Amino acid sequence: MANEGTFWIDEEEGLLIIQDIDGVEERFVIEEELFIQDNRYLILVPEEDIEDENAEAFVLKIADDEDEDVLIVVDDDEEFQMVREHYESLP
Repeated sequence: MANEGTFWIDEEEGLLIIQDIDGVEERFVIEEELFIQDNRYLILVPEEDIEDENAEAFVLKIADDEDEDVLIVVDDDEEFQMVREHYESLP
């Protein structure tokens, strides 16, 4: 994957912040962080949508690529379903 920007997690605020190569930031509220089968997943909602009860969450996987963390959109149906089932089983 080409270096298209950077990201970091503000643990105090519970946010994932993505900055593109032009310095534009997008902020996402971390609804849940899951560790499943040695993978780390984040369930996210755009910060501007957090008050909207109909806002759709999405899933990103944080993967290691040559000792650098990268974000991967979970678009594989089976993987998405696995994460969803794990999330829904939480107390």
